[in-house]
Amino acid sequence: MGPFAIIGNPVKSSLSPRLFKAAYPKLSGDIYQVIETPDARLGWQRIQELNIRGFNVTMPFKTDFLKMADKLAPAVGQINATNLLTNKEGIWTAWNTDITGVVNSFREVVTDPAGKNALVIGAGGAGRAAARGLEQAGALVFVANRTPCPGIYPLPDIPSLIRKCNLIVNTIPLEGLETTVEGLSGKHTILDASYTMAPLQKAAFKAGARYLGGYHWLYHQAVEGFAILTGLEPDCRAMRKLLDL
Repeated sequence: MGPFAIIGNPVKSSLSPRLFKAAYPKLSGDIYQVIETPDARLGWQRIQELNIRGFNVTMPFKTDFLKMADKLAPAVGQINATNLLTNKEGIWTAWNTDITGVVNSFREVVTDPAGKNALVIGAGGAGRAAARGLEQAGALVFVANRTPCPGIYPLPDIPSLIRKCNLIVNTIPLEGLETTVEGLSGKHTILDASYTMAPLQKAAFKAGARYLGGYHWLYHQAVEGFAILTGLEPDCRAMRKLLDL
């Protein structure tokens, strides 16, 4: 089995190696590696050199590594982003467990997204996965982004969108959001993608909104992702303990 890895830039501070070790304490300590690279092509070469059998993908390579896949799991093509690739009998398959990460974060802690209005801030790989997952779960989804385009709202429209929505997913840094995240209240539940920066935590607490930090998203996408990687059920209790969930 393995070896496995996570690849990104930067990625050395990622919790994924510790989370994997917690999930599978009986597996070899060095079975899950960290590959930090400035370029996806160089990273792909490193994957081949180390004979990696499956790997998680984080920023900024969630779109780049689609080009390396032979097959795409359902919805990955529409999202145009992957956070996991696996090799089975020489065939590389791209997956996206961010979809599950977002939806299950809301389902476990708050409510099913079905019938709710949801705002997704950011239209990168994580934002597209969040929007897709929430739509599949039955939510009406609005997306706001720094660069608007047909079907995507500009960031200054966020206050009016907040008034329409119960659920909010944020996938971008705080910069540019300070003056636009207005109108939050106790009716809102906010999920941040970043577990290191927690961009909307302060605003959520100030408004009395329900706040879900990025550990929720990290945990739920990892439960599915690690099972896909290894074919084994992870120790969810140990993973939750590590993340204090």
